[in-house]
Amino acid sequence: MASITKVMTAIVALEHGDLDEVIVVPREAAAVGQSTAYLVAGERLTMRELLAAMLVKSGNDAATAVALHVGGSQERFVAMMNAKARALGLRDTHFRNPHGLDRIGHYSTAADLAVMSRYAMSEPEFRRIVAKKKVTIGRAGRRHVLLSTDLLLGNYRGAIGIKTGNTDSAGFSVVSAAQRGGVTLYAVVLGTRSDPQRFRDAKEVLDWGFAHYRPQHLASAGTVVGEAPVVDYLDVSVPAAISQEATAQILDLNGSIRRVVTIAPVKAPVKRGDRVGSVTFSQAGRLIAGMPLVAVRDVARPNPFLRAWIGMVRGWKTLFGALALG
Repeated sequence: MASITKVMTAIVALEHGDLDEVIVVPREAAAVGQSTAYLVAGERLTMRELLAAMLVKSGNDAATAVALHVGGSQERFVAMMNAKARALGLRDTHFRNPHGLDRIGHYSTAADLAVMSRYAMSEPEFRRIVAKKKVTIGRAGRRHVLLSTDLLLGNYRGAIGIKTGNTDSAGFSVVSAAQRGGVTLYAVVLGTRSDPQRFRDAKEVLDWGFAHYRPQHLASAGTVVGEAPVVDYLDVSVPAAISQEATAQILDLNGSIRRVVTIAPVKAPVKRGDRVGSVTFSQAGRLIAGMPLVAVRDVARPNPFLRAWIGMVRGWKTLFGALALG
């Protein structure tokens, strides 16, 4: 997964560190090399700045500085990364370092990286950082202007991050996210042969997703879908209506939407808004949405004379039915 590793590094740092804490860059971090944010040993930066250097510029030096500060050592921090992977259910992922340089036993899958990335994007600070095309960190006299490695930012409609990766063994990879019309989609591309190819592939995957995965209106509040019999009467029912608007994200390739309405007999008195049933929407056997059905009008209890009359009628029907059977 190469530097996509840094998504998990950021997750652990955000959950165990302080964004405003000042960190002195250790010599061990400054010496990592390859993808770098140009940090120098002894430089003082906040955790927030180091996360930006790590996620925007993909600095291995920044990732190592974060790991050493939060975990005390790279080994302990990596153990925290793997514990978080297990907690997220990432069964095909294992980390050996906080930056993603090639190492035996450091691996993941596209499916696991999608889960990990969605989790990371639920954290506002992470989401804010990876959406940036450029960040400036440091103090007067030593400031770093760092450009994002994510070429979809600003070049693909709705792009919001998140992370690139590249090593000799991993090839060129990227997790990309885009948001349109309330729909957020993720594309995970691993092992392409060139930098441009990973972004072309990610764009193609996202284009396909937006073409087939979109919001669909399922129901309107107040729509009457049936009648609930009122058991206290012989022939009275109350209209049952959908209680709320329903819209869901639908993949159209999964087939049509199936609606199932369930209405139960009710006992008077019935008040407008009382639950009288339910409606569910499913696609390809998967539940998409469900909501109560409610009465649209009041139904009072029958008065004593009417109850007596209804009781007599039901008694006659029962008697004559028994005679007919006999």
